This record gives sequence, structure tokens and C-alpha cells, in this order.
Amino acid sequence: MPYTAASGFRMYYEEHGSGFPLLLINGLGSDHLEWLHQLPVFVSHDRVVVFDNRGTGMADVPPGPYTTAQMADDAASLLRALGIARAHVLGVSLGGMIAQEVGLRHPDLVDGLVLGCTGPGGELSVRPSPEAMAAFALAKGEDPEAELRRMLPFLYTDACIRERPEEIEGFVRRRLDHPMPPEGYLAQLSAAVTHDASSRLEKIRARTLVITGDADRLVNWENSLRLAGRIPGAKLVVLPGAPHRLFAETADAFNLEVLRFLKTPQEQTPEPGRS
Repeated sequence: MPYTAASGFRMYYEEHGSGFPLLLINGLGSDHLEWLHQLPVFVSHDRVVVFDNRGTGMADVPPGPYTTAQMADDAASLLRALGIARAHVLGVSLGGMIAQEVGLRHPDLVDGLVLGCTGPGGELSVRPSPEAMAAFALAKGEDPEAELRRMLPFLYTDACIRERPEEIEGFVRRRLDHPMPPEGYLAQLSAAVTHDASSRLEKIRARTLVITGDADRLVNWENSLRLAGRIPGAKLVVLPGAPHRLFAETADAFNLEVLRFLKTPQEQTPEPGRS
């Protein structure tokens, strides 16, 4: 199994396809298996790199708490260990926060930047509702499956939960089959809560796509408007009716927008605006 210790701990990664490198960064508690809706599509165009963030999947669980800056350095270390001088970087949720820091801390590595269902943190952030925060808090002794099902209404639309059991049960089963250590989850959660790129977004120089859904009950889509408004030249795409896990529930639309953006020559990247 491929591992790298370039960042000081064992990090699991996989490479698929060929072409220009595309690094995918997971959200809170997710591992590399969460990209099942993207890999079959993206590998037809790019050399796709997926990996497990510190604290989850087959990566080690260094002592926490973690920061998004620290996790961005992990991602950059992986790219450099693979001999990749420049890549597209796509992150969702917590992964989108990490991707912001990659763009800020390692601008030489980033060509295209895709920030999905995420926020800037700090004074620009629209915080999750108390109900959402409670759903993602670990309760000591609670059944793991009950914890996951408590989160579902904040990740998917009610219609998807009712009508697409294969998606919902697949998500639950993957999480149960590959459980995340509680200490890793809490360390990652700390990174999400303390993330703050709000005063530095104007320094991002990579061409950037900000993509979200207007039915996101976890990370309010207003966060994406604020991100796109502060990042120079950013393009904003809002998928109507899409939830937090837009890359799963509305995968076809998400993938189309990502590929359309990444394959657009830099000089032709559209101006900011809602698509």
C-alpha cells in the first residue's frame, strides 16, 4: 500500500489516471473512499491523487488538535513527495478550508483551485446552526450508526434520504466499515472550527472556482458568496437544490462544473458571478 511520511507521519494515498495532476482533499471525518462519484469521471482527464488526511482512514493519528494550515502543509508535502510541481487542488467542506491554505501557503503548487461547500472562517463566516453543531458533536457511548444517521439531514436533502437508499446506506456503511478514531475526529473538528482565512483571501492568486448548493444545511451557501467576493477573479457556481454533500447527491452537475472550470484556459476564466 502506498504511504508517505513526508509530513512526519504515515499518510495513505492513491494515484489514478494520467495527465495534469488533480489533488482531492476530503472533508471532516472522510477518507479517500468518499470520491467514488468523482474518480471514474476525473481519471479520464487527469492524474488524480487522493489521500487520507491526518487522523482518518489509513493515515496515522498524530496528537491534536489540528489546524487547516498544518493539514495544508501535509497536502503540499504529499505533492512534493510525488514529484508534482504544480496541480489543481479541489477540497470540499473541511477540505475546502485546507485547500484555501494550500493556495495561500504554497501558491507555487496550485494551478486551479476548487472550493466546494466550504467557508472562509473568521469574521466572514456564517456559522452552522446550533442544531447542525449538535448533530456533529460526539456523544460519549452513543451507537456509531445512530451518530451517522443523526448527521444525515445536514448532509443530504430530505428527498435523497427518502428516495435514494443506495446513496444513503452506502455512505453509512462506508463510515461504519472504516471508522474514524474519536481523537482524530475531534482534532479535525478543531481545525474546522478554528479556520480563519478571512483576512488573507485577497492573496490567493490561483484561478478559483467556488461551488456550493443553496440547500446546504451545514455550511450556509452565503459562505461561498463571501469567499468568491474576496478571492480575486473567483467564479461562483450555486447548484439549485443541492445539499452539503453536493459532490455525492448532485455528482453529475458538480463534476461537470469542475471539469468545465479546470479545462478553461486561464485567460478565459469567467468573471465572478452566480451561474
